[in-house]
Amino acid sequence: MRSIFDEMNMLEREMDLLCNSNSCVALMPKKSMVQASRLPIADLYETESSVVATFELPGVEKEDVQLDVTEDRIKVKVEKKAEKETEEKGAYSYEMKSRSFYGALPMPKGVAAENAEASYRNGVLRIEIPKIKPQDTRKRIEIK
Repeated sequence: MRSIFDEMNMLEREMDLLCNSNSCVALMPKKSMVQASRLPIADLYETESSVVATFELPGVEKEDVQLDVTEDRIKVKVEKKAEKETEEKGAYSYEMKSRSFYGALPMPKGVAAENAEASYRNGVLRIEIPKIKPQDTRKRIEIK
C-alpha cells in the first residue's frame, strides 16, 4: 500500500515530465512533506509506583483523542477533521482537512490498567498506570 507521500512524489515526477521544471510549480515543497509526515513524540517511563506514558499531540483537541489502556498496551488514536465552506460573489469554495495518528506502546508486566488515569494539557497527553504490588504467593502447606 502506497502512502499519500509516495503518491505526491509520483505525481510531481509526472508533472516534471510534462513541463519544464522552471515553469511548473511543485505541488508540495519537500520541506512541507517532511513536516506533514512527522509523527508525534511518545515516551514511556517507570516510577516506583507507576508506569507513565506521554504523547505530544500539538494542535489536537481532547475530544479528538481516543485512548485505550490494556494490561499489555496503550493505544492512542487521533482523528481530526475540519471543513470550511464559503460562497461569495458567485464563487463557491469547499476545503476539507483531515489529520490522523495511531500509536501503541507496549506495557511492562505488572500494571493495573483498570486504574489508569489520563490528562491532556498544552498538547501533551499523559497516562499514568499504577503498578500492581507484588504479593507474597508463598503458602505454607501442611505435610500429611
